[in-house]
Amino acid sequence: MRYPVRSLLTLVCLLFTLCALSLPVLAASSRDEVMKIDRAFTAAFHDADRAALAKLLDPDFAGTDRKGMTMTKVEYLSELSSLSTGHDSDVQLMDAGTVVLVRGSHFLPSQDVNVRFVRVWVKRPAAWQLLIYQETNKAEKNPEKRAGFGAPSNGEPVHCENPCKTMPFKADTPDEQEVATMWQAVERTVLTNDVEAWIPNFTDDFLFVTPDGGTPLNKADRVAMIKELRRTNTTLIPAEVLSMKIWVFGDAAVMRSEHKPRHGKILHVTRLFEKHEGHWQIAFGQQTWVE
Repeated sequence: MRYPVRSLLTLVCLLFTLCALSLPVLAASSRDEVMKIDRAFTAAFHDADRAALAKLLDPDFAGTDRKGMTMTKVEYLSELSSLSTGHDSDVQLMDAGTVVLVRGSHFLPSQDVNVRFVRVWVKRPAAWQLLIYQETNKAEKNPEKRAGFGAPSNGEPVHCENPCKTMPFKADTPDEQEVATMWQAVERTVLTNDVEAWIPNFTDDFLFVTPDGGTPLNKADRVAMIKELRRTNTTLIPAEVLSMKIWVFGDAAVMRSEHKPRHGKILHVTRLFEKHEGHWQIAFGQQTWVE
């Protein structure tokens, strides 16, 4: 059977339109799926339902409280009764496809403090699983001097072996090594205040939750800070890596690490990476001081 050219063109246009309309629907359903699972997590958490939580937590799960204490899945479930929080507020999602971040703030009644939290959900073959939960103190007002960017050299000789050249990390896959190598290159741009080289390594919607409790910083904030460091000829030495773990999920990756700055407290850090046009970029970072 032969069809008129006009009919074929009409059919092709119709199919193209239907496919185009379906794309945002698919994206929205993925976000909806994660939000539904996240609500199930918070309900099970407030009900202290260990059995339900055990199904939602990833085998590699790590939960870090506002004081930087990190618990495994088994430890987290055993301490559940002492981990009560208020209801989440200011909740926002960061969707990287196979990794979705749910972030916001809530009150800790037992400690009378507010914290910023992030929950990192990852797409495993069978289901979405919670890989990381992390809290960071939330200050009532921004500190005058922000923290979490390395230590000033104060005129001392600048030396950065770890992490600029080497670090205690062994990748299990080439993709993990690619993420680690990219991150090391970023640390070298921080050391030299090379803002032009720094910029392409971060997504436009990049967000950084600092350990000082101040308002999260965006990409423009960080660019302005690095330019000011360069203007004043100030060198910040990156904190040494004490430990690092990387998970890669297609075009998204999660890094969990701890760092020892030249001065001050150890930092516990969670980062989200996204791969765009073959290049890894940092989309999110959250730091917590280990007390």
